[in-house]
Amino acid sequence: MYIVNTIIKKLVKKMSDIESMIDDLLNTEENVFGIAIIGKNGTLITQTENWDVSGDLNAINELLKLKLKLGEKGITSISIQGIKYMIVENTEERKIGTNVTGKGHVIIAPIPVGGTGALVCYINPASGPRDALLNVQEFALKLNNFV
Repeated sequence: MYIVNTIIKKLVKKMSDIESMIDDLLNTEENVFGIAIIGKNGTLITQTENWDVSGDLNAINELLKLKLKLGEKGITSISIQGIKYMIVENTEERKIGTNVTGKGHVIIAPIPVGGTGALVCYINPASGPRDALLNVQEFALKLNNFV
């Protein structure tokens, strides 16, 4: 029983730490409107209440797992919550998608860099994805030990 209680306490602490990091990112970066965190095993760890990516995990995981060789085009678009984003950048450090009709942007920051976990952020349609990129990538690095 002691072992089970210890494990439960560690899991609760881990989730509390992750939720705290989400709050910190939302407070630090005003252009991040929604957040989801995907574990290295491809499962959804958590997400903000205003953004549900659970139905789009397969597409996000496919994008994360695809390793491009020099000159390869790769996946050209991804749909999240029924909104199609054109992939404008696809590197090991980040995947950036933009909706061409002005419905926003997504930044998918793999955790670890080049890995299969991810910090997925919905970015304010009125700003560019690069306005939030530095903060998103910085928080993705902080999440490395939790994902």
